[in-house]
Amino acid sequence: MASQPLDPGNSGRNDPALLRLPSTVRHRIYLFLGVARWDGCPLLFDLDGPVSPSDQVTFYGLLLSCRAVYTEVSALLFSSNRFVIHYRNKRSLQPLRNLTPPSLAALTSLKVVLNQASCHHRREAEASGACCTRVSGCFTRKPKGAGGHCLIRRPHKNLHDTPLQSSDPSARLMLEEWRATAVYLSSNTKLDALELSLVCDVDQKEVEAAEHVVAPLLLFPKLKDCHVRLCISPNSHLRQLARNASRQASSNPALEPASPTSGSSRLLITLPREVRIRILEYTDLVAPLKEVMWNRLGLGYHYFSSGCSAWEGVPCLPPYHHGCQYRDCHGQGIIKDGIVRSDQLRSIGCFCGVRHAAFSSTCKCWAPPTPLFLICWDLCEDARFVFFSANRFVVSDSLVSANPWLAYDVSFTPDPKWLLENRSNYSWMEWYRQAQPPRAYPAHRFAATKFLREVVPADYLGYLRFLELVFPPYNHECWPHDGHPALQDWIDTVDWVKDKINAPAITLRLVMAGSRMWHPACPDDRGGLTRVQGIAVLTGYNRILKPLAVLREHGLTRFYADFAWPWKWTNRVYERLRAADDPNTILSWLEGQETLLNDRAERLILGEDQHDRLRSNEAKPGPSPWKMHSGREY
Repeated sequence: MASQPLDPGNSGRNDPALLRLPSTVRHRIYLFLGVARWDGCPLLFDLDGPVSPSDQVTFYGLLLSCRAVYTEVSALLFSSNRFVIHYRNKRSLQPLRNLTPPSLAALTSLKVVLNQASCHHRREAEASGACCTRVSGCFTRKPKGAGGHCLIRRPHKNLHDTPLQSSDPSARLMLEEWRATAVYLSSNTKLDALELSLVCDVDQKEVEAAEHVVAPLLLFPKLKDCHVRLCISPNSHLRQLARNASRQASSNPALEPASPTSGSSRLLITLPREVRIRILEYTDLVAPLKEVMWNRLGLGYHYFSSGCSAWEGVPCLPPYHHGCQYRDCHGQGIIKDGIVRSDQLRSIGCFCGVRHAAFSSTCKCWAPPTPLFLICWDLCEDARFVFFSANRFVVSDSLVSANPWLAYDVSFTPDPKWLLENRSNYSWMEWYRQAQPPRAYPAHRFAATKFLREVVPADYLGYLRFLELVFPPYNHECWPHDGHPALQDWIDTVDWVKDKINAPAITLRLVMAGSRMWHPACPDDRGGLTRVQGIAVLTGYNRILKPLAVLREHGLTRFYADFAWPWKWTNRVYERLRAADDPNTILSWLEGQETLLNDRAERLILGEDQHDRLRSNEAKPGPSPWKMHSGREY
């Protein structure tokens, strides 16, 4: 067999043995040593050095062997992988300036973290790009300050900075060094080759400091892509600043289009109203999957989804997968053709424009298009009509989370003696199982009353076409009793709203949630739910249901109930499922119990005749998309 030709110039007798090998063989050696991955998926390297001994690189000796090998290895290293540097580690960006011009010319992906209040850590395995302000797609509380704990499964201790204040002397030094580093980088960066991510969380009022952060981006030649984050909290002014800086620095054609100009808005207003409304229906006024969620946490309207719902290697359900791209943008890098590839983490971290004052071409997360409501009065009227009439509105009564399946927050501090005795069996779930939930309804108002009274302008309640009110799985003691302020406020609100909604045109659905994944009374376990306790749950359902009967007199013709049968998760039912020769018979029986419960509720609100008429002419609407992200019941 003929031998492969040697590379020109590398066949001399005095060259190292490695350089006398064919380039393809040398490339395979470099891959074996971990310079890059075989599948081409980029690795993440920290320019400050390994975070732990297990992260120590195995090819450092190659870089020190000789100039020729260093040139070849560094070209592969910097062109095939992603690199990150944190200013706080050494209070300096010197490791970035230590890179040689050829290395910088080969660099294709770099993240510079000047100041981070959440999300951006040295090792991708710590967060996989996930936002620290949420847990398992559910929680939306803000993280604590520097030195506090994150809200993800593995808390990050002492990894967060406080938002940057211009009054801090160290802030000026950091920004000066960033500019000096940017000058060096820009002079050695190739045109349209580098994807740059910049993180510097400033205080919401520090607009001038944010301008100093993004100013050095203009020194670079056109970047392949640019991601900028300027504040941990949403801020329209800082987000616009990040957006403008990213658009000016980047040549990425995928960046979002600019808002309508004054000229285009004047042309739009001259069109007939029917045409304007038709055009607006193709904007973000219509949410992904035509569903908008609101909850009492004060986050405004949002699109609820836990991201792609697929398990690893199993495609997301086609009817829902279209909506996955509009949520949790940090995780889109691990999804291909609707299939999750958990071994190919490519997240740049959280640059979500909905959660933070940030901008990135990778973020398509849905948010209400506020500018469309601010152009002029006539277009505002049209935009509100499209928004409220084209979407299904889901109002969650959860007291802690955007996830309707979670009822209330539970805090529990375990006894130190218990921790000592169970140190080998320690888990967060054990804390949660031992926590004690409230023993009465813990709010003065329902989320539904606030939504109808304060969130939707009274003049636009008549535009609503589908309203879904969701009550999470409260325990048997947590449903409001007769005379409770929240219940009385609910009765008054229904009486107030009956003349303002378009009752004949609206579809109303009342959901009393329950799930196997999230125990219905979590952290109470319904496994031992007694008959008396289950009746208490049903009584709670009825107290909320009965006031809606007044809407029948005003023309309500479409009402649907989706109530969880309280005893569905008891140990006795579970044992019957396990012992049954055909579990489907037990599941059918459970389904029949819930169908009977729902029919009784619907007949109470609509009356016998209208209920029968509705069932004979129309099928029940399908389950809302948000329910898909909670796990199946049994």
